[in-house]
Amino acid sequence: MSKLSKTFLRAVLVAAIGLVPWRATAGGIRVESGSVAFLKQEKRVNLEYDYSDMKVGRKPKDAVPEQEFIARQNQKQAGRGDSWRLEWIGRASQFQLKFQELLNKQSAEGNIPLVFGTFKDAKFTLILKTKTILTGSQGFAASPPCLTADAVFVETNNRTNTVAVVKLVNLPGLGMWDFDMREAYAKAGKELGILICKKIK
Repeated sequence: MSKLSKTFLRAVLVAAIGLVPWRATAGGIRVESGSVAFLKQEKRVNLEYDYSDMKVGRKPKDAVPEQEFIARQNQKQAGRGDSWRLEWIGRASQFQLKFQELLNKQSAEGNIPLVFGTFKDAKFTLILKTKTILTGSQGFAASPPCLTADAVFVETNNRTNTVAVVKLVNLPGLGMWDFDMREAYAKAGKELGILICKKIK
């Protein structure tokens, strides 16, 4: 496909999305407790993920604990059995890659010498605790998938010492071509990265 054709298709898609009456709950990011100023002294931060308290649903009123969601979906996915469950669990790695990629991209663009990754010897650890995944819906009353999570900063060797908590609320996963949950994690990484850069410059 030519560059001109791709540009045209993107323009058409953006215009079409503008006509779709989906409604998303206002999202945002805020420092709930503590301060991220301590990151100014750091070069590397360990990054981990926690889904233990996660709820999943199409809309807020439908959200249930993940295991209950998986059980319901397994019933709907007749004949697929555990294959669907394994696919669902495998999606987590895609979410994590997008979050980490955009988080580090913001540090680089902000000229902040701070890298997030698997650094078990780092003084601090960022735990992204996913609280709610809304899978969204297509059609006339379409709504994008949304992510709500807590970015919890702790001392790596003393996990009971929480240094800061940042709330990421109802961040939508709206990609260029479709509604994509990975893009919600990407947005979470981007927004958190922007906040950190502002606070430690």
